[in-house]
Amino acid sequence: MNEKTTHIAIIGGIVIILALLFFNLGEKNIIVSTQDQLGKITVTGEAETDVMPDKAQLYLTIQTEGKDAATVQQDNSKKINKVLDALKTAGVEKSQIETTSYNLYPWDEWDPTTNKLIRRGYRAHHTIVVTTTDIENVGKLLDLAVKNGVNTVDNIQFTLSDQLEQKTKEQLVATASTKAKQKATTLASNLGVSLGKVLSVSESSYNPPIYYASYAKAGIEDAMAAPETSLSPKSVKVNLQVNVEYGIK
Repeated sequence: MNEKTTHIAIIGGIVIILALLFFNLGEKNIIVSTQDQLGKITVTGEAETDVMPDKAQLYLTIQTEGKDAATVQQDNSKKINKVLDALKTAGVEKSQIETTSYNLYPWDEWDPTTNKLIRRGYRAHHTIVVTTTDIENVGKLLDLAVKNGVNTVDNIQFTLSDQLEQKTKEQLVATASTKAKQKATTLASNLGVSLGKVLSVSESSYNPPIYYASYAKAGIEDAMAAPETSLSPKSVKVNLQVNVEYGIK
């Protein structure tokens, strides 16, 4: 065999080897692609329940006004301290009372005769929020606050305590998850396949609703003579969704 023939034989062998490698690699790609085409089922389970609120938040404001800023501030401070002392005497803990806002600002009014703003004095607003789980006595606390100096009841909210919220959420998640699995099992059976492993789980946002109650008093004098206020919360509807993705086999 001469040198030219030897070169041809070597080149031919290399071509055959490369061809075999190419076909082997192509076969592996097909297998991987087939494994990536596994099916899945995505279902949503829903759960809903009615819950009676066990927490109330009372937003109360004391407003004072006068000619001098310092005097207005001192007057407001005396009145808010009187309210706080009355609430604490009634059993409200210091940790249950929080200041949400305090404002001291000029009190100006428009004078139509001079077409100018006239400085009447100053006003102070001090707003506190009282949080309680003593739902039955919310009306008593409101009346007590008004009788001791609160002249604006901004808001009354009934909602769920952290403990009740967590308990309710756990119950809803369990119910929604069970419903999701039942739905997935039924779908798989109808399609003639079997459920595989759970591929992913997600939960919808959980925001317990708030029930707002109304409260109106004409003034401190009327509040002193008025009968005791009775406030009761209504049950709130809470719902939750669980989304589950199953593999099938």
